[in-house]
Amino acid sequence: MIPDHIASFLLSETVVIPLIIGVVRFYKINTSYHPFILLLLMAFTSEVISFICISYLHANNAITVNLYALIECLILLFLFRSWGFLQRKQKLFYFLMAAFIIIWITENLVFFKIETYSPFFKGAYSFVIVLLSINEINYMIVQDNKQLFKNAKFLICLGFIIYFIYQIIYEASYYVLGKDNVVSVATKIISMFGYMNAFVNLLYGVATFLIPVKKNDLYFNRHFE
Repeated sequence: MIPDHIASFLLSETVVIPLIIGVVRFYKINTSYHPFILLLLMAFTSEVISFICISYLHANNAITVNLYALIECLILLFLFRSWGFLQRKQKLFYFLMAAFIIIWITENLVFFKIETYSPFFKGAYSFVIVLLSINEINYMIVQDNKQLFKNAKFLICLGFIIYFIYQIIYEASYYVLGKDNVVSVATKIISMFGYMNAFVNLLYGVATFLIPVKKNDLYFNRHFE
């Protein structure tokens, strides 16, 4: 029987699949997708560091998780900026950047210790990323609704929606673990997180394979040339 923390680590490390594809294709794909490849690299690194902390150092991985959450949030904002929407909404982009940095500092360094987890920050930026992903999908549907499931950007945004909605539920589930009537439900939500993460990583793998090369990304060219 594989211990839970090892099983969770192995499921999370399926991120190596889209990461390898992204690294191999890195210099061929449109540069607007480079923040996504960086995000995959940071996710892989964070999971490895967390595993080492828990399994070998027998230490809390909260610092790693909290730092990664901030890095993930900022990279995602840059990704949506490179795709066009937050490029056209410069004030919104800088507002979100400043707001999330302030929330992270407040939660981790002012009211709480960085050695504990940051549910409010993760919940807040997860909600915003879901909204940005839905907005991006709506734009694609209006502009070009053909073969969306062969569109890398659509698949990535779909993955974001699945992952971050589940993350909101995942974070909220910790608050109900102390209530007897919902303990079993909350525990199942937490235990299923690894499988959901693995599914999304496989979705990212397909998306990374479908990322268009530089000369073919007409969406990017319309906004930045």
